[in-house]
Amino acid sequence: MTYFEPKRNITIYEAIEDYINEKEAIGSLSQSSVENRRYELNRFAKFCKSHSLEEPANIHKNMIISYLKDQNISKASKLGIMYVLIGFMDYLVDEELILDNVASTIRKPKIYPPKADYLTFEELEQVYQSEAQNASRKMVDRNLLLFSLFTDLCLRVSEVVNLKIEDVRLDAQEIWVTRKRNKTDNIPLNDDIVNKFLNWYAIRSEYKGNESPWVFLSSHGKQLKRRQVHYIVSQALGRANIIKRKQGPHLLRHSGASLKARAGENLIMIQYLLGHENLNTTRRYLHFEWDELREMVGRSPEFGK
Repeated sequence: MTYFEPKRNITIYEAIEDYINEKEAIGSLSQSSVENRRYELNRFAKFCKSHSLEEPANIHKNMIISYLKDQNISKASKLGIMYVLIGFMDYLVDEELILDNVASTIRKPKIYPPKADYLTFEELEQVYQSEAQNASRKMVDRNLLLFSLFTDLCLRVSEVVNLKIEDVRLDAQEIWVTRKRNKTDNIPLNDDIVNKFLNWYAIRSEYKGNESPWVFLSSHGKQLKRRQVHYIVSQALGRANIIKRKQGPHLLRHSGASLKARAGENLIMIQYLLGHENLNTTRRYLHFEWDELREMVGRSPEFGK
């Protein structure tokens, strides 16, 4: 048996705080991720303490397995906890507080994700028509523009709510979008979206706080928030009698990308609209119907005749 002497004598709780403080200092986690990780790790530390284990060097594989078995949660949630523990134990190895990352050696549960939801062209048309007929005069142009930025340009919610007036160049028919990690991309606009911007700007002047730099305003004249956009989209889907597992703006973004792919558009261009760095991420947005697959096989040339 290999003898191991930790570099420092600290408790699991102290190691967790050191780990979280390092993540916060380098900015590798969002604030919500920091709190979630702290919560999960402290819950693990409490379980260890209840079994008279208080120092990182004494954490063993069976203790982690017992902790996971003790959690009455789904396989997907257990997998999430495992990745949190693996990340924490990587830190412990780097800090020479443990010898090996035993969490990484535990077999991970197999997860079979459900078939992704997306809207057909007819369903999207239903959403737009319902919104045009039911939204109030002051909201309808704003909401239809929001929907088009999700479906036509496949933007993320954060990218839309953080659009500033100066980012929109209607004369050049393009917008400048701030992506993840503060990367900026320019995206062309079609005539329909330009007209939707003009319609929204015309009614936006009636809003309280219309001098705000943000393109999209709430009914109170404040910058529109992500949760408010989620509510707007989910309400529109409900009024159109469309019920999916996820009722938010990501469904529109996902659907827009899927429709473009099914129409035969260039995947690299779809990847650019989505703001994905890896094409494999874009592939998750692509779907087909069985009849379409059958038709494609039917179009195959006949060889050897």
